[in-house]
Amino acid sequence: MTVTNKSDLKIKTGYISCVGRPNVGKSTLINKLTGTKISAVSPKPQTTRRNVIGVKFEEDLRAQLIFIDTPGIHKPKNEFGEEMVKQAIESIKYSNIVYHLIDSSEGIVGEDIDVAENLRSIISENKLSISIFCLLTKIDLIKKEKLLPMMEEVGKWNLYQEVIPISALKGIGLDDLIKTTIKYLKEEEISEVITSPVQPFKLIVQEIIMEKIYNQIHMEVPYCTAVDIEEITERENGVLYIKGTIYVEKPNQKKIVIGKDGAKIKQIGTLAREELELITGKKVFLDLWVKVKEDWRKNIHFVKKIYFLK
Repeated sequence: MTVTNKSDLKIKTGYISCVGRPNVGKSTLINKLTGTKISAVSPKPQTTRRNVIGVKFEEDLRAQLIFIDTPGIHKPKNEFGEEMVKQAIESIKYSNIVYHLIDSSEGIVGEDIDVAENLRSIISENKLSISIFCLLTKIDLIKKEKLLPMMEEVGKWNLYQEVIPISALKGIGLDDLIKTTIKYLKEEEISEVITSPVQPFKLIVQEIIMEKIYNQIHMEVPYCTAVDIEEITERENGVLYIKGTIYVEKPNQKKIVIGKDGAKIKQIGTLAREELELITGKKVFLDLWVKVKEDWRKNIHFVKKIYFLK
């Protein structure tokens, strides 16, 4: 974390939560806005498993934006799913602004309406005073004539202060999004300016390994995996040693993650190591193991230990 000390500095600052159903582009957006890889990105839903925090400091606009990437709001099937949804809902309660992301390339679906109604209920029940933006994402994938009807539809919900079409991947609409967001934030006097992501390195490592698992292994296996980072040590030769365990729920899933002659786990490890070396600027020795822990997603103590305990 990079911190710049300032005395009696007045800037606009606040927390912005990104919520929505799974796979609408929340992680891609925050990674793009912060300019740093803080969240795993995959075409598969539910890649983000906890609230992830990133910071964007706009020196020219005198603003510090603290973004919270949340797990997709969905109907949970187990204890793990319930904890993910709780994380997303909890982030709303201490936010100044909420971005509700809707994938414009898929159109407005029932789950988007459910998220909107959940937002309305949370705000009402907790008597929150927050601004809500509707972000229509992935507009590079649709024809322009389809966009206006969607904007008009969400406008009828009487929930959003702003409706902004964007493409995080192409960078479309992001400047307008930042400037509009800053208009809604209050000026505060602060003593420190944070100019880089605030996630512990351990969590960044976990996110990167999970991303490689999601992108390299097909079917339902990635949803049954958990990554625990057990050790991060810089050795005398300057090499960063990282030991991690990938947990699965069944022996046959372990075989899939390891692959024939260890090819799949080697591929996952190589891709993760290369990205970690790029981030850290150091040589990395990534020591990955695969173990079976039956029905870990139903084990609330294990779930909290791996993903939700600070």
